[in-house]
Amino acid sequence: MPPRIDDATRAKVLKAIKAGKLSRNAIARKHGVSVGTVTNIAKAAGLTSAFDRSNGKTARATQARKFDALAARAKLLVDLYGDAQRFRERAWSPYTQIVVGQMGPELVTTKLPPIRDQQAAYTALAIALDKALKIEEVNTGDGAEQGKTMVGDLRAALGLAYDAIEAQDAGSSGQEAPSAE
Repeated sequence: MPPRIDDATRAKVLKAIKAGKLSRNAIARKHGVSVGTVTNIAKAAGLTSAFDRSNGKTARATQARKFDALAARAKLLVDLYGDAQRFRERAWSPYTQIVVGQMGPELVTTKLPPIRDQQAAYTALAIALDKALKIEEVNTGDGAEQGKTMVGDLRAALGLAYDAIEAQDAGSSGQEAPSAE
């Protein structure tokens, strides 16, 4: 059995309980006692409702945390859609690279990035959209089906764009383009 705490510590713990500003765990940490000791001191003093969670403060704190999390997810959702748009723009923007030739290194700009870089951009775009959809499911619950449909349609359109890129690439090399299906 642990040793009995001294009267001075017991008095400080009781004062903190009566003040009602700290949680049971915070009081225990502050005074170097166990949570059970704090509970026992409250019970012995007849303060049975000191740590009652039905007083509304806990519910309000929980609601505040939920609201903060919702706000953080909303910002992340906007950022992910922005990332997806930037990946798409990058896949269709002129591309400059250093090429080493007989005259030494020189900058060469092409109309589009190499196909592998476009594929990488669209893979990153799809990941950003997928994660945005997951956040929307958490945030909206009942609106998730509409989000799934929209992202599904977008994925289908991305598949068509991929096929067009492959056809263009194969046409320039004289090969038949593979299908993304």
